[in-house]
Amino acid sequence: MDQSMDISFLAKYDKVIVELGCGDGKLLYRLSNKDENGNTFYLGIEMDPSEYSKSCLLLSNVRCNLLFVNSPFENVIDKLPDYSVDEILSILPHPKYIDREKERFWKPLYRTLLHKIKKNGHLLLITEYTDELFSPVIYDEYTNWKEWIIETFTDLGFCIGKLTEEVPPDYKSKYLDLFSNDQERIKILTLYLSKN
Repeated sequence: MDQSMDISFLAKYDKVIVELGCGDGKLLYRLSNKDENGNTFYLGIEMDPSEYSKSCLLLSNVRCNLLFVNSPFENVIDKLPDYSVDEILSILPHPKYIDREKERFWKPLYRTLLHKIKKNGHLLLITEYTDELFSPVIYDEYTNWKEWIIETFTDLGFCIGKLTEEVPPDYKSKYLDLFSNDQERIKILTLYLSKN
């Protein structure tokens, strides 16, 4: 996002939804098309230039409540006012934004996200657990990982609102569909994380 970009226009929308790592933009585009009133603004952030280019092709229908930005997450999130976002989507985040070994690098981002969420807003995190060799998942290892995820986000100041081991029905993408169909080797975890 351009450092000089004026984002005050967000104030005219009742709701703001931000997707981190929106890829080709199709998920956010589908969600925005379901918004009949047009009173929700959808902002997709994607670092990969080729994926960002694909998402921009979806904007040909002149949707004024949908925007894709090619930038690191941190640059865009820092520009958003505190308590301004209703929902942040982090769907199948890249390992550098969720892996245990890298948590000291990604924790600051999620702390910042917590400040950007409105009082009754939430972070929707859909992540996955796999065996390093992509063998069938051992349930105890998955359980330990799940407990670590819950504890980590609770320590960051989030409250676990809802937790399921499936993808919400409206959320479809190539990888979500692929991962959901391989439940023996990929365990999906969906968390609705709100402010305490």
